[in-house]
Amino acid sequence: MKQNSQAFVNQIVVCLLVTICLGGSVGLGTVYMRHQISSTANMNRQLTTEIAELRRVISEKTAVIESEQHPELLRGLNVRMRLGLVPMNDVPLYNVTEDPVRRMAERANAGVFTDGPPPITFKLAQR
Repeated sequence: MKQNSQAFVNQIVVCLLVTICLGGSVGLGTVYMRHQISSTANMNRQLTTEIAELRRVISEKTAVIESEQHPELLRGLNVRMRLGLVPMNDVPLYNVTEDPVRRMAERANAGVFTDGPPPITFKLAQR
């Protein structure tokens, strides 16, 4: 009877140790997950701040570019720098109906694609 009660106590001790270890590991897992959630939230907050800052900078640069593209300002710069540029409506426009890639390739390789190699001529010396 004494051995049975000792075996029962040993089983209870083992069960308690397993329960404590399981509870501790669940607790550690919970703490780790909360830390990961917190660090991810902080990173998201930083990225949101950076995106807002970049959007602000882009809108400022867009405003500066639009102000520099004002027609009166461009005309004044053209006259002051003596560039001789004309307004776009004075330049004739040509509509190209053929394939632009093929047209550019033909222009770039105008001398390459001929019917055959040029004839070779040479003179023989006579004695």
